[in-house]
Amino acid sequence: MKNKRVAIYFCLLLSLMAWLLPGCGPQARKPVAGAALGQDMLTLLPAEASALVVLDWARFINLKPIQAKLEQQKELEAYKKKIEAFGLDLKKDIYFLAIAVAGDINKPAEGLVALVNLKYQKDKLIPPGSQDQKSGLETYNGISYIPLIEVDGRSIICLAFLDSSNLAIGSEAAIKKVIDVYQEKAPNFLSNKNSRSIVKDLNTRAVSFGWLTVPAELLQSKLNQNPSLAPLTRISSISSFSDYKNSAYLNEIKIYAEEKDNLKAIADILNGFKSLGLGLGSQTPELLEALQGVEITSTEKYLKVFISLKEEHIEAINRLIKEKARDSKESLPAGKDQS
Repeated sequence: MKNKRVAIYFCLLLSLMAWLLPGCGPQARKPVAGAALGQDMLTLLPAEASALVVLDWARFINLKPIQAKLEQQKELEAYKKKIEAFGLDLKKDIYFLAIAVAGDINKPAEGLVALVNLKYQKDKLIPPGSQDQKSGLETYNGISYIPLIEVDGRSIICLAFLDSSNLAIGSEAAIKKVIDVYQEKAPNFLSNKNSRSIVKDLNTRAVSFGWLTVPAELLQSKLNQNPSLAPLTRISSISSFSDYKNSAYLNEIKIYAEEKDNLKAIADILNGFKSLGLGLGSQTPELLEALQGVEITSTEKYLKVFISLKEEHIEAINRLIKEKARDSKESLPAGKDQS
């Protein structure tokens, strides 16, 4: 009897652990170069951020397909040398990039900001003669930044040195928002209850992941002329991730809507587009195979669109696009402007 009771307690303990452990992963923290995770970049974004993309640069730049592409693009060598002049190794020193709109999605220029998690030498990034206030280096709450581009007396693009692992690049207003968040004087993206719910659905360990708040008025203005697409105006937000595993590109999009019925209607529209594409692509095996691999599934919370494409399939599609472009170019009358 005693052994039976111990066995029951042990099973209960295992069940409790299985339930708790998925939610007990590492908590997001300020990103430290070389030790950061993708989710850590979200701690530098304001709670009101309306769009974001995070790229695991260290993984991305070292993928074999990316390396092969870079070697083919000889014109990139000039840019690489310019970056190396700042003491940065593209393959070793940069870890994460994040681009976000730190505010209203309808006013992206005002809130657009880029964050870079890296190992760098500050003195090599500061232009000669910029070591004092007079020559351009400014401070906000004790953190220095450089106005890189100014128009009509306003700093359009600034570079802020958050710490030895993180830089912020954007408008003066945007980098000041980031500085406030960094110094915990303003809430970060993960402090927002709605944001935390969405982050749970993000694959923050993928090569890249993103999230977008969809302005209702934007879709309505674009789709009002086509009643059959009206359900698309109910989309409230979109999340996505891209990854590369086993020589295949994985891409997923999750669509969130105001109500469950909206998701079903949106799924019907997307499946209709897929069927139409399958019909039109019957003469193009490469595109047909890609469309056949698109999976559209619904849950109580979101609609998921997923596709996995092998590297050779991507290359076949790229060859097809180049062939179509060449054929189109050759079909133009002689002497015709081909722009």
